[in-house]
Amino acid sequence: MIKVDNKEGYVIVTLSRPEKLNALNLQMRNELISKLREINANPKIRTVILTGEGRAFCVGADVNEFAQDFALDLRETFYPIIREIRFSDKIYISAINGVTAGACIGISLATDFKFAKKDVRFVTAFQRLGLASDTGVAYFILKLARDQRAYEIAVLGGEFTADEAEKWGLLKVTENPLQEAEQLAVKMNIGPFQSYVAGKRMANLVIYNDLEKFLEYESAIQGYLGKTEDFKEGISAFRDKREPKFRGF
Repeated sequence: MIKVDNKEGYVIVTLSRPEKLNALNLQMRNELISKLREINANPKIRTVILTGEGRAFCVGADVNEFAQDFALDLRETFYPIIREIRFSDKIYISAINGVTAGACIGISLATDFKFAKKDVRFVTAFQRLGLASDTGVAYFILKLARDQRAYEIAVLGGEFTADEAEKWGLLKVTENPLQEAEQLAVKMNIGPFQSYVAGKRMANLVIYNDLEKFLEYESAIQGYLGKTEDFKEGISAFRDKREPKFRGF
């Protein structure tokens, strides 16, 4: 489910479950954590490119495998992915090749550089299930974008396009995200890489210094929402392919 293509000085990590639009089931999340830890421990690798196979980057958690305890699931199988990306001494680049939804928006925005195709859609489907956003989605959007529309997405949910995300300063739109990502990886690998790592560490101090505190709060919120009647209705409506009828509790 996770493919690793070793290049000279960098690797391409591909989420490979195209028949499910690369939805992250438990097995895939654990495999991704393991692969990222191996990569981050390898001194020969400097740059990591994340992409998806097929017509999606990744549509988030597999809704057929929702955990009983959301807070615990986030802490054990989603947040380690964010930490391996954000707090490693590797430079991470996301090559966003197709639709990106839910938790995978957070994973893509956690990377240092982001390239996306013009027609990519980002779908924050949490609120339609009676949940709040998770895996750092609201955090990264609100930290990196200064736009009322971005605020609405973080609070109310909905969709946004790669073009909108570029205007908000979240990413760069390009015809070939993977090619652009590889070109950047090659450029950095022959440059003063320790300088780049130092820059990432400073960015973490300035921008992401409260990420751990946020994730702890987010997991508690999501754990609470996962026990509400609205969540039960949201899941039921999703499976029945109908509009949910929320009651606010």
